[in-house]
Amino acid sequence: MRSEGDHINELPDDILVNILSRLTMKEAVRTSIISSRWRYLWRGFSGCLNFDDPFTMANSKWPHLNLKSGPINVERHKFVNWVNQVLSSLEGHCTEELRICFDVFSNHDIDNWIKFALERRVRRLELDFSRVVYNLRFVGQYTFPSHLDFYSSFRHLTDLSLTTVGITGEVLEHLLCYCCPVLEVLNVAESSSLTSLKVSGPSLKLKHLKLNKLDNLKDLQLHAPNLLSFEYSGPILPFSFRNVPNLVDASFWGCFSAYIAKNLCQHSIFLVQLHTLKLDTCHLLIGDSEYRAGRYLHDIPEMCNLKHLEIIGTPKLVSQYDYESYESVKTIKDQPYLSFIELRSIRVVELLGFVGHTADFELVMYLIFSAKLLEKIIIDPCTTWRVGTPRELIWRETAEYQSARRRAFELAAKFPLWEFVIP
Repeated sequence: MRSEGDHINELPDDILVNILSRLTMKEAVRTSIISSRWRYLWRGFSGCLNFDDPFTMANSKWPHLNLKSGPINVERHKFVNWVNQVLSSLEGHCTEELRICFDVFSNHDIDNWIKFALERRVRRLELDFSRVVYNLRFVGQYTFPSHLDFYSSFRHLTDLSLTTVGITGEVLEHLLCYCCPVLEVLNVAESSSLTSLKVSGPSLKLKHLKLNKLDNLKDLQLHAPNLLSFEYSGPILPFSFRNVPNLVDASFWGCFSAYIAKNLCQHSIFLVQLHTLKLDTCHLLIGDSEYRAGRYLHDIPEMCNLKHLEIIGTPKLVSQYDYESYESVKTIKDQPYLSFIELRSIRVVELLGFVGHTADFELVMYLIFSAKLLEKIIIDPCTTWRVGTPRELIWRETAEYQSARRRAFELAAKFPLWEFVIP
């Protein structure tokens, strides 16, 4: 009677490589110790190449976490050598995904990584060179190659994500219109070179667009008929949404969230069609006398298609010059900042960054009494900037988090007819 291992070894190499490609890269490499036949099978790996070292990055940002990594310059050298060694060892003709996330700025090596992605017909490419020192965000930023003929092999790319990568609007527009005919997801963050962007073209396949922390962006035009979701955080700027008939999901962060609230009618063409709206409430300046008077909240468009409202950040009301002090928290009673939202069709509300102050309680009560179809309220004391980072688990163990969580349960107990979800 043959063992299961014998049956596996009877399979041809191409099938075994296909199986290995469904594992993580590290898991595939570990199979090299099984036998001499398996020693080099992993070199045909065509799955997701994920080069990420979040613990070293976290330790460089927050040394008190004691994650036992070396100086950042040493870690950069080790990381680059690791990526180069693995990429040079692979022998396959295609790769599903290439993801490289670390604080590196070795231009020659990064150019070669992009060349590898082109040659291997990568479908998903993510380059995240976020700096561990925040005030050096744009110092030594890698610049995406500008020789446009370089991108002829990006025709298989469906998902492109660039963080702390300098890329101009001209290069992005060329990629979208001529080099990436099947691109569906585009994410650009912290690019110092992006000052103007026009996303336009009847043949665009783009469905999801994220533009975050683009401090130098001054102009944005969207004419994308297949666009389903849009996320933006950055400076207040003139923008045009002229042809986005399928846009149903929008997220606005920072001061731009307040700008949208102040100019609802101006952008009602796309707002009224939304099913999901996410807002960062921390920058809604209730301390502003004009805003408090609600002078620009007349002729509010009815958002009758809205089904999901997500309020991001601690929903507290703050004075204009005191953004963080809890001493400035006021009541939301009779305040107009939520009145622009058509709440009648809302069924699910998610509150992130819940603290448990009076304003938090009153916001929930406002939603309960105003959203007649409301069924579920999700309350998470963890803020979005912690989620997915090493700090998330640490934060969830703190007394502050546990206190906020207890307050959330106390609030839920007062409204037994509604479903509350509290992680």
